[in-house]
Amino acid sequence: MIAEFHKVLNAERQALISAQFDLLPGFYTQKEGFLTRLVQSNPHKAELRLIKASMDENQALLAAAMKGVAAARERLEALHNVQNGLSVYTDEGRVELAQRRMRTLEKKA
Repeated sequence: MIAEFHKVLNAERQALISAQFDLLPGFYTQKEGFLTRLVQSNPHKAELRLIKASMDENQALLAAAMKGVAAARERLEALHNVQNGLSVYTDEGRVELAQRRMRTLEKKA
């Protein structure tokens, strides 16, 4: 059972590294089942330390992935805002969108 649990944790790690976030809910369900059986099997402390180390590593990878996704979302939002206009502060300190004016080329004779 411990070896199977490690396989699940390694597969979860690979999914996190390769940004296959759609696979993560399935790993949660599998880990929940293993943890329930693990509590009942009374494993050795050394085995528990290895499992905890793998779970801690996966948790750190998940946190980093979430941080990276949030940063990418902010960059995309900033790019979108630049296309729509410039955010400026009013005299009252409120944020306001300064619309970008389309400049047209004027021909003079």
